[in-house]
Amino acid sequence: MAADQTGPVGIEDIVVTARRTEENIQTTPVAVTALSTEMIKQAQVGDVAGLQRTAPSLSIATGAPGGSGFVYISIRGMPALNPGVANDPSVATYVDGVYIPRPSQGSADLIDLQRVEVLRGPQGTLFGRNTTGGALNIVTANPTGDFEGQFRIQGGNYDYRNVDAVLNVPLIGDELAARFVYDFVDHDGYARNLTSNSELKDRNSHYARAKLRWAPAGSNWSATLSGDYNIIKDHGQFAGLAAVNPGASAAIGAINAATPLAPYLHSKAHWYDAYGIPFSTNPPVGSNYGFLTAGGRNAYNRLEAYGGNLTIDGEIGSVTVKSISAYRYSNAIGLNELDGTPAQILAAESAYKSDQYSQELQFSGELGDRFSYILGGYYSTESGRESSVSQTFGSFAPAAPAPNFGFGLNYGTVKNVSVGLFSQGYYRLTDKIRLTGGVRWTWDKREVVLLNRTNLAANTCAAELVSNPGFVAPCSLPRSVRYNYPAWTAGVDMEITDSLFAYVKTSAASKAGGFNMRNGSAATPPFKPEKVRDVELGVKFSTLDNRLRINAAAFHSWQSDVQRNASDCITPPGALACATTQFLRNSGDARVYGGELEISAVPWEGMLLSGNLALLDGKYVSGTFVEQQQFVPVAGANVSDCVAGTAAGSVRCSVDRSDEALPQMPKKQFGISATQKVPTPFGELSIYANYAYIGKQNFGLFTADPRRAQAYRDAIAIANRINSIPEYGLLSGRIALQIEDPNLELSIFGRNIGGKKYVTRAFADQLPTLGTAIDYIGDPFTWGIGATFRFGPKSYARSDRLWRSRNGLAFVQAPFGIY
Repeated sequence: MAADQTGPVGIEDIVVTARRTEENIQTTPVAVTALSTEMIKQAQVGDVAGLQRTAPSLSIATGAPGGSGFVYISIRGMPALNPGVANDPSVATYVDGVYIPRPSQGSADLIDLQRVEVLRGPQGTLFGRNTTGGALNIVTANPTGDFEGQFRIQGGNYDYRNVDAVLNVPLIGDELAARFVYDFVDHDGYARNLTSNSELKDRNSHYARAKLRWAPAGSNWSATLSGDYNIIKDHGQFAGLAAVNPGASAAIGAINAATPLAPYLHSKAHWYDAYGIPFSTNPPVGSNYGFLTAGGRNAYNRLEAYGGNLTIDGEIGSVTVKSISAYRYSNAIGLNELDGTPAQILAAESAYKSDQYSQELQFSGELGDRFSYILGGYYSTESGRESSVSQTFGSFAPAAPAPNFGFGLNYGTVKNVSVGLFSQGYYRLTDKIRLTGGVRWTWDKREVVLLNRTNLAANTCAAELVSNPGFVAPCSLPRSVRYNYPAWTAGVDMEITDSLFAYVKTSAASKAGGFNMRNGSAATPPFKPEKVRDVELGVKFSTLDNRLRINAAAFHSWQSDVQRNASDCITPPGALACATTQFLRNSGDARVYGGELEISAVPWEGMLLSGNLALLDGKYVSGTFVEQQQFVPVAGANVSDCVAGTAAGSVRCSVDRSDEALPQMPKKQFGISATQKVPTPFGELSIYANYAYIGKQNFGLFTADPRRAQAYRDAIAIANRINSIPEYGLLSGRIALQIEDPNLELSIFGRNIGGKKYVTRAFADQLPTLGTAIDYIGDPFTWGIGATFRFGPKSYARSDRLWRSRNGLAFVQAPFGIY
């Protein structure tokens, strides 16, 4: 795209709001990747999970015991390990400035956007909530004064069907306008369950959004009212059997003796075949809290999410005022099989519900010629609940010789309240040098009511009653905790030349503390806020008449009280042995460091090359990640440093887990893309290709005490190997022809060209106790063709449509590339 109509071809600048003010990305002193709506279309990013291919240091995992709708986002080695309502993610997602509280809403469709910004590093002083890893800032398109719109239809393999439409309607000139968006996606399953003869990893979703914007003529005020609704359904995730341990228990040993399970192990030859069976019967009447029905069940997932927000902004004298009032709702429920075998070893039906109201108020302006500021406050209150019914070894009733197996219900209600006050200022020492300083203080209140049950001890709270006498019938325990903590940032940046910009900054932020909701969690204390501080150095460089752009950043972060999964052994009354389970806990300190590089180049007219690279490394601080493990030691083991356990013959010992690799932190990640636009007699032809690689990742590693039984330690070694998913690279492409009259685009696309067989996440927690481990499988090769018809002003069809911001900067919906 030309920098002007007659000059040389170059890369257009883009305006971002990474610091809650409009700035040219090349002079913004933060590590941020900005994706225009055209780039999102070319890269075929249909939801948040697809963003992993577009930005460095960004890892997005899918697949989880809790349901297919969850996305687990990690930036710079700050992962999200638990989808529960009582804890927060390390990477926040914002849509039009509104904080999206639950990862279950992260799979929402991305359509009709202005841009997406991927902010890396702690975000504590400006955005609605504190986050230690970063933020995804999604900005949807606003209504305009033109009557315009588009209609797109696509189809492909796996009976893929997609229909979406955008309609913009001016109601009163340029003062009042409305914009409507609808998106429908449906495709058959990418895998098949051969036991039940049913499909898996299918999708059926409907998404709708409406925005109404009022900007009275002659006024500095505007108001935007927005509402959206999304429902996503499928017939179950694809969980492949990664390993089996017949010696884990008498129950799985008997199953394996009757029907060997090894033939059901997941293999390349049968990569998209599954065999698992979910619930065959229901738990006892009265124990399900109403979300199970009678009879056998097939796997399913259902996510419903919706919300609305009112944004008002304007000026009072020299002060700009902005108010964001919002409501968000989500309800994710799913029944998923968790062992990958035709035997009923483990299945769970989980539900997560959230209602959030939030209010943010911002004031910004300038004092004199050199100082500008933004300050404000944030308030949110979220009510929710989560529950899961698990069925082990096909029974909801205790059975010898392992009565701790059977039916378990995790259930509880949650209330999260967060209040924050923030301010940030920018002082220009000279025309080229600027100082930045910001501070925030947050007050959090977390309340839960635990209602966990088990089928042991006459269907009471069993382990909860023993571990905490505060429980009363019917298994109800209220708990609450309050935290308050600061966040801050300080930095200096310099425009060294017109084409070279550099900055250095340091930041600190925290992620809220909270409670565990699982059975046995009454014995665990609340986990404290996770804290991180970092130092970052960045440079942004443009040359060759803006035909080459190089942005680089290096950072070092110090993490403390990191929230990680740790194991414990809960022994309910009447059980023969303790049952291992996991809880989120503060698990010591960690150090992470790395570098990121983004390059865009226009070697000749019509061609844009883009690439990104991230190199990360880190480890726990020695001796800081320690947990208590309960077990029966091998004969002759020296257990003088341990104490007696609660089960017969057992001991409880401290185990140092500091040598484990950090979770969801690939050490190497890169992507490269190329777009060539060619004029033809029929219109403009666009050819796009992208290759994205992500290195090995670890999910849920363990360290077994060397005094445990050899069989258990062998199972842990296998689990650690399976929980480390191998590296993979994916190739995608798109070819489109844009016809000017009529305004029609014809396209063909492919994802995972070459059919790479890869794993997105692993779950081996149950291998040492129940005897199985599973992999979550990535999507196969998919292709499709489509047609997009646009109407309205010609500028709507152009990929370089110009938008003007309040401060006069031009935002360009750039046609391609990573900026």
